[in-house]
Amino acid sequence: MKQHPTIELLESLNITVIYLIESATCLAVLYLLYHFFLRNEKSFNYNRAYLLVALFISVSFPMMEFTYNPANTPGFFNSLHQIGNGVGSEPIIEAERAYSYTITAKSERPFLLWWEALLVLYVAGVSIGLLKLFIRIREFKEVIWYKRHNTRFKKNFFLVNTEGMMPTFSFFNYLFWDNSQEYTELEKEQILAHEKAHIDQKHSYDILFIEILKVVFWFNPLMYLYKRLLEEVHEYAADRTAIGKNSPALYSQLLVKTVFKKMGLEYGSYFGKNKTLKRLNMMKKVASTNYFKLLLPVPFIALLLFIFSFDAIPEERVEIQDYVVQSAENFHRAPEPTDGIDNWKSFLENNIAYPKDANSTASDSELIISFNVNRAGYLESLSFNQEIGLETERAVIDALQKSSRWKPASKDGQSVTSRVEVPIVFKKS
Repeated sequence: MKQHPTIELLESLNITVIYLIESATCLAVLYLLYHFFLRNEKSFNYNRAYLLVALFISVSFPMMEFTYNPANTPGFFNSLHQIGNGVGSEPIIEAERAYSYTITAKSERPFLLWWEALLVLYVAGVSIGLLKLFIRIREFKEVIWYKRHNTRFKKNFFLVNTEGMMPTFSFFNYLFWDNSQEYTELEKEQILAHEKAHIDQKHSYDILFIEILKVVFWFNPLMYLYKRLLEEVHEYAADRTAIGKNSPALYSQLLVKTVFKKMGLEYGSYFGKNKTLKRLNMMKKVASTNYFKLLLPVPFIALLLFIFSFDAIPEERVEIQDYVVQSAENFHRAPEPTDGIDNWKSFLENNIAYPKDANSTASDSELIISFNVNRAGYLESLSFNQEIGLETERAVIDALQKSSRWKPASKDGQSVTSRVEVPIVFKKS
């Protein structure tokens, strides 16, 4: 029977909440790795790639679905997977219970239920984020149009003279130059080299990518932290390119005396945007490659993939329980398999396959089969208490036909026909 649309919505909301928790967990683990092992390394290209991959992993891993067999996996990893998936093992939002509140009398029902308020709040946040993104991109387009007469194409970028209306910054292949500032030729050359590095290394694509993620995950503070880290790496990489073969001391002096101006254009890459002291300290560091630190994220990423993208194949088994003889008190001896009840049960368990169409939402399901044991010890008049699928019914019938004969029940020294019920439990764990 088809579920009510509200229940379907609530179940989707539950899946979404679990996804967001898993995504935030990936972000947090990868951030801690970066903070303690990579942030102070001078492998700027690697750090940039790491941050972008970390964002991609956090968004995509919880959506991936693979399976693995716990029987072929070491117990440590099975335990780790079980702990990591503890959040999703039980529903955070009980759809049936939450739905029951939506059908209460109007006098008892609040204006907005908690989950309705949550949806409204999220949609409002996304709408505001999209609006801000659209407005700021439009601002750039308007500035470019307004300054089109002061724009010159230079090799692979457009140079826009701002006449003091905006600070020097770059955005995609546009370099906005504040030509009202007084710099020496060397200083001008270094600042332009810095901004051209942002353009050549396509840093604006990174910023736009994380801005889009911020629209969707506006409530997650880690997204804002990742943006700051990306901007930090961008500045380090641009500083290294701008210095080139020149003296770092002269560049440091220029950086210190640069006036910080933003004017609200937060998506651009500014020469003086990030903390000056950090940039100065990074320039002084001696470049060295620590391969241990660079390779350290690999096992952690593999572990996150295993925990959040793989689901254990449930163990499916058939269990034959003790049979019951109808009107057993009327017999002097109850019927029993000639090979013994344990051997008979074991044979059936090994020859009856778990039904493919068993209820996937239930961990256990039970089937009761009934049959007569006639006076010759053969089984006949088989019946099922419920439909379990044609293939499974055939497997049960085939297993019973191949199983051992029974010793018939006896009464007053004579073999008589008896009726037997056998519960079969299909277990999934």
